[in-house]
Amino acid sequence: MFLRNRLFILLSVVVLLCSCGTRKHRYLQAPKGHELYDTLYQKSLSEYRLQSGDILYIKVLTKDEEFADLFNVSQSQTQTASVSNSYYYIYGYPINIEGEIEVPGIGKIHVARLTVTEVEKIVHQKVSEIVYDSQVIVRLAGFRINIVGEVKSPGEYTVYRDQTSVLAALSLAGDMNYYGNRKQVMILRTTEAGTIPYTIDLTDREALSSPRFYLQPNDVIYVQPLPRTLFRVNVTDFIQYLTALSSSLAIVLAILSLTK
Repeated sequence: MFLRNRLFILLSVVVLLCSCGTRKHRYLQAPKGHELYDTLYQKSLSEYRLQSGDILYIKVLTKDEEFADLFNVSQSQTQTASVSNSYYYIYGYPINIEGEIEVPGIGKIHVARLTVTEVEKIVHQKVSEIVYDSQVIVRLAGFRINIVGEVKSPGEYTVYRDQTSVLAALSLAGDMNYYGNRKQVMILRTTEAGTIPYTIDLTDREALSSPRFYLQPNDVIYVQPLPRTLFRVNVTDFIQYLTALSSSLAIVLAILSLTK
């Protein structure tokens, strides 16, 4: 009888631990009493200004095919390069340490600290001085970010859009793992003066209005580990062990009941 009571208590504790261990981590929580889902959070986002190391894609559309060929990659090159991550590195226009790009038929253009839209206008103006009836397309070739730390798939990722958020970037890396600290996600941002570390609390819904919520090219997201605790173990493995243990205890209790 005593043994059966001890086993019953132990089984209850195991079940309780299993239910506690399945708690999900949450993002963007609102303060208690303010769980409103129709609140507008203003987007805090400024247009990115180019810096040394960035690579630009430039395409010129004009009836003068010979002039356009100075800028544009041939069809065969495009088909070959489309399967390679080095496409823009080989065929793009890198911004050098002086903040300039070298454009065929035009020469050097200083583009550092300018937006892509501003560069597009400058290149179009210079092309128009050489050839009539032209159109110029300028894009930032590859919005590259690095995600390291407590995520499921750390690495370098390229985002093919003009902007992306921290949460969207983390989804590329498979989200944070169990050890990731959602309250202190560090963003390392490269500037002309050096690297600036920022932190953002992704459990707070006010993060949606933070200027740090949206990334810039070449940002590094570092997901810091949770503070060390006594029972910091992998929750998935822990639950599997407890489930197996609870099943074994249940079988023992059933056998003891039958032999009563």
